[in-house]
Formats: sequence, C-alpha cells, structure tokens
Amino acid sequence: MPSLSEREKHILDILVKTYVSTGEPVGSRTVAKSGLDLCAATVRNSMSDLEDKGYLSHPHTSAGRIPTDKGYRHYVDELMAQQELTKEVRQLIRKSVEMRQRDGNIESLLEQVSRVIADVTHNLGVALAPGFECGVFQRIEMLRLSESKMLIVLTIESGLVKTMVIEVDSAIQASELDETNRAINERLSGLSIGEIRKSVQERLRAISRGSPRLLRLIWERAETLFNFRGGEDLHLGGTGNFFLQREFSEDQEGLAALFEFLEKREPIVTILDERMNSEGITITIGNEHTSPELRGCSLLTSRYRVGNVSGLIGVIGPTRIQYANLIPLVEYVAGITEEMLAN
Repeated sequence: MPSLSEREKHILDILVKTYVSTGEPVGSRTVAKSGLDLCAATVRNSMSDLEDKGYLSHPHTSAGRIPTDKGYRHYVDELMAQQELTKEVRQLIRKSVEMRQRDGNIESLLEQVSRVIADVTHNLGVALAPGFECGVFQRIEMLRLSESKMLIVLTIESGLVKTMVIEVDSAIQASELDETNRAINERLSGLSIGEIRKSVQERLRAISRGSPRLLRLIWERAETLFNFRGGEDLHLGGTGNFFLQREFSEDQEGLAALFEFLEKREPIVTILDERMNSEGITITIGNEHTSPELRGCSLLTSRYRVGNVSGLIGVIGPTRIQYANLIPLVEYVAGITEEMLAN
C-alpha cells in the first residue's frame, strides 16, 4: 500500500469526515477551509495524488471526490480518533433495552437489542444468538414415544437443549435405549459440538456396545442433530432504514438484491459465524465482503460471551457510515447484552 504524507493524511481525514456527514462529493475548497493552512490548488493536487493511490474516487458528475473502500479502511485503521459514548446516550440505550425486555427470554432480548440499535443508528441492527460450536456436549437421551417414533434430547453444558423426533422402522426396547444412551454419552461427553460435528461418525462407529441400528440412526442424522445454528438465531431490526440512505434509494436493483440476501438469513449467519472468534470490534468495508450483495455496505460487529459460548451484536449500513460513533456504540450494546444474559 502506497505510503501517505502527513499532508495527505490530514486531507483524507477531513474528506472522509466531511463526506460521511454530508453525502456529497467533497471539493478542494471545502477541504482547504477545514482548518488546513493550504490553498485550494495545493489541496487539489494532493487529492489528485490520493486518487492515483486509490484512496479517493472522482464521480464523473462532480468536481469533488469521495472516499474509496481503501480510503475508508485507512481512515478507520490509521486516522480515526477514538470516540466515547456520552452518559446520556449510554443511559438511553440501556433504558430502551430494559424497557423492551421484561420476560427474561434470550430470543426476545436479542430481538429488542437489534431494534434499539436500528432506532439509535438509523441503520440495520444485527443480533446473533450464541453459537454453540464451542459449547461442551453434556448428554444425549433417547426416549421412546411410540413403536415407530423416538425423541432425542441433546443437552449442552451452557444450558441449551435441542430435541428431535425421528421415525424408527421397528419397535425399540427400553434396554436398547438405556445401553445406547450410556455408550454415546461416554464416547462424546466433554467434547465440543464443533469437535463432534467433525468426527461423530467415526466416534460412533467405534462404539462396541449398545444398539447398532440406534447408533446408525444417530450418525445418519448427525449433521442436523448437532447443528445448533439456524436462520432463527439471527435478529435484524430496522430494514426499512435502508430506504433512508441515499446510496440505497438511488440503487433500487442493488437494494432488492440486498433485501433478498438478508431474507435468506443463512448466508449472513455464516458470515457472522466466521467473526465469532474475533476480539473487539470487527469491520468489513465494501468490496472486502465476499458476498456481492454486501459490497455497498459496511458491517461492524462486536462479540458478547455467555459462559463458554459467544454471540454477535452489530450494525449494517452504507460504506458512508459514522464509524467513529458506531464503534463505541456497538461495543457498548454488546456489553449490555452480555450483562443481561449473565443475569
């Protein structure tokens, strides 16, 4: 990446902040009047150099320039001043979450968190339920419901319980169930869900006692049974806010593709899951996204923890997003979520 002079850094900093605030291409005169002891011609030459280096672009219909994704990235990583939420904003966020969340239900809490983020930021609020790939398997129980149906109850140490009803081709004896339950629990107890998902068939095939047909049923359905992640784990608040953003309102085709992408849910869940092990704030800008539907957006996320599992809080908006303000906000909301889930 080409290095920037101190003058270029100052100009890029001013230009990004001005464009984020106004949404209009920024001209050299505007930058020159923003506290720089430079004439407009000197600023114009430096802006041209920044464009050549890939930090700015030049819309054909305007004499001004706008930041590129590379320009935003340099601003976020190198130039942006750390911001803090005011006491008033922190109190507003906390009060809003607490007022809306009264039933103690995790899913309800995350739904309300996503809405509060949307209301405060005027962007899309994102809340992802804890992922249990790192959750530790506690036990499995297989219970006979009838001659042709069996209930499987799978429990994780962090408290999550998953159930599944499966069909069986012949009657199952209680002794078969008990012995197979014990054999599976001895083999899998203490392993993470992620470890089990990677090797469950090999581990179950190595079991020498219990019912072979029950063991086969379990490993044939292992991909579903040990999958604790689904589209219902994702909570999105404020999708209508996209219509308030100039970038999206002027690109109806891109907005439709983005809505369709979000409605599928599974693709965005996969993207968020990949960030689950990241400490602090994680930011992806524009073309840094592998999914084309998100290349007009920036995604900011922060992890929260519940025991030994983690979830994510975040915001999606245009690349022209208020990074300096949203970073502390997302981190603060993640902290509140972690606190309320712990209680």
